[in-house]
Amino acid sequence: MKQRETELILRAARMYYEAHFSQDQVAAELHTSRSNISRMLTDAKRLGFVEIRVVSPAHHHEALSAQLSSLLKINDVQVIVTTSNDLTLNTIGRAAANALLSGLRDNQTIAISWGRGLEATVVNTHSQSFSGLKVTQLMGSLSSVSTSVSAEEVGRNLAKNLNAQFVPFLAPVVVSNSKVRDSLLEEESISKTLQLARGAHVALVGIGSVGSSSSEMVFSEFKTSKSEREALSQDYAGDIAARFYKRDGSSLSSKLDNRVIGLTLDEIRAIPRVIGVAVGAEKVLGVVGAARSGLIDTLILDLACANSIVKSLQPLAVKSA
Repeated sequence: MKQRETELILRAARMYYEAHFSQDQVAAELHTSRSNISRMLTDAKRLGFVEIRVVSPAHHHEALSAQLSSLLKINDVQVIVTTSNDLTLNTIGRAAANALLSGLRDNQTIAISWGRGLEATVVNTHSQSFSGLKVTQLMGSLSSVSTSVSAEEVGRNLAKNLNAQFVPFLAPVVVSNSKVRDSLLEEESISKTLQLARGAHVALVGIGSVGSSSSEMVFSEFKTSKSEREALSQDYAGDIAARFYKRDGSSLSSKLDNRVIGLTLDEIRAIPRVIGVAVGAEKVLGVVGAARSGLIDTLILDLACANSIVKSLQPLAVKSA
């Protein structure tokens, strides 16, 4: 196929599928017949220029969502039920993507953390409706995680899918001591990115929990001794953006916090809209701790995680009642 013909097919496909022109309008723009446009659109699908898939809507468990909203004191809780022909992560990702897009506006900044839940969210986030968007990271880079789920890669892909500007956080998330951290915070590029993240309109965060593999990866960055780790594990509940918190939602350790390059829990809490994503029954303590800390405004989670949270909290709710 000649280059000119390929370019013409692509132009027709973009006008029809992206700009939502009718076939008659595309034909008028390209000075050809409607039948030729129909043939070009067929060729576009045959050649792989256009991919069409049918996606069933995420099913919300309304009763459980309302129950958790009351127990966790989070206004917007969405418990997503996975259908038999879909993967849990993909279903959660679609729901989180819808939550993100529903409140997004032109010229806003999105700050993200990392994780497989966020990777699934980004895969399902596509829009050309907004202008002036920026995407940045809540934290520096983790050395122990795979590239695909890192904050930088997740953020870069989100920016691409939203036609937004990506501002990377060019620093490690954990350094050896507070002096090194303070020195890096004086670097202009790092301080500017932090300031951009602090001013974000919405944050998209994965929720880690004691015992989960994602949290183990973050904990390993600190290279704590066995005795220090055992002492911390007594109160540790979960983590968001490499900030660890206790079961009551308060910060776990100032010693750990002083080595992190990224937003603090207070700074994350101050972002107008924080969307948290959690998948799996093992995320219970992390989700509950995040709720008690007031970190989350919108919570997207799967049925397994939701049921485990109710099982954990319902005796307390019954007792207090």
